[in-house]
Amino acid sequence: MLKEIVPAGILGIGAYIPEEVRKNDFWKDTKIVNLPEGRKSPFERIAERRIFPSDMLPSDAEVKAAEVAIKDSGISKDDIDLIMIHSMIQDEIIPSNASLVQYKLGLKNAGAWHMDSCCSSFVTMVTTASNLIAMGEFKNILIVTSVFHSRIIDTSDYLSLYVGDGAGAIVMGEVPEGHGYVASCCNSDGFYHDAFTLSERMPLGENKRNYSEKSPLRPFLTTNPVKTNMIGKNSLSIMQDILEKTLRKAHMKSDDIDMFFSHQPADWTHSAWRDSINISKERSYETFHKYGNIASSSIPVNLYEAKEKGLLKKGQTLLLASSGAGENHIAAIIKL
Repeated sequence: MLKEIVPAGILGIGAYIPEEVRKNDFWKDTKIVNLPEGRKSPFERIAERRIFPSDMLPSDAEVKAAEVAIKDSGISKDDIDLIMIHSMIQDEIIPSNASLVQYKLGLKNAGAWHMDSCCSSFVTMVTTASNLIAMGEFKNILIVTSVFHSRIIDTSDYLSLYVGDGAGAIVMGEVPEGHGYVASCCNSDGFYHDAFTLSERMPLGENKRNYSEKSPLRPFLTTNPVKTNMIGKNSLSIMQDILEKTLRKAHMKSDDIDMFFSHQPADWTHSAWRDSINISKERSYETFHKYGNIASSSIPVNLYEAKEKGLLKKGQTLLLASSGAGENHIAAIIKL
């Protein structure tokens, strides 16, 4: 028997943004390594980023963001029947934070899934949740993301200047006909799988280990410069193609988009992706200048800020877009 399609959309939005602001003077006594060609200063286009307390667990930040989203949704915790989580750094290597966050939130009727397409995970979860709700498999799904870049950065690597911490969440459920999820499109290219990795190594600023001292070897966010350069050069054309395909699937044009939100992996990506399909700056929202790259939390944090500023309104059509290490790209259209 064919099921009736249930329109699925956003019921509530939340975020938890760290209080600590790390400004550029944090690096005043640090020699920065791996500065890309053409950059005169490592501090171009960013002044600050946010950092979680060193004693905070990722699951605790995820709970805080989730609580805000649940309150904003107006639904009971008992009515949430699934939680999807992406933790860039989780409390333990195994298991994931999914069941732990479900337990800490007291979601006694919810299953718990960990989903991972790296920085694209939020849009991936939105797409998955929308279709699960549409088919009647679940009624209300909580989506949560967090990133603790500060735990894995090598402060001598230029990349450390452009990343920060944050957590975001939304609740999805049934919405009135004519609202909610519309369409999405994605791709992947595993050739770039080792472009960004978490690898045990010495800090780039240290070229010799002192064996009389504690080992400096640690898991650090590590790049393959050849492949990251290739990703940067191809990013615009690939994302433009994904955005255009998503619009075509939705039978829409860029003029139909009221607000554009994206992952912000670098200072230029959001505006370049936006401009590629002729969306004006006034119809977009980004926060790279104060948060930097906050991975899968970029979009939910920016949605939350835009909502708090009164920029989100019922009936608006949103275009969400992200790239993710691996390498992948995804975009989705959803109507408030």
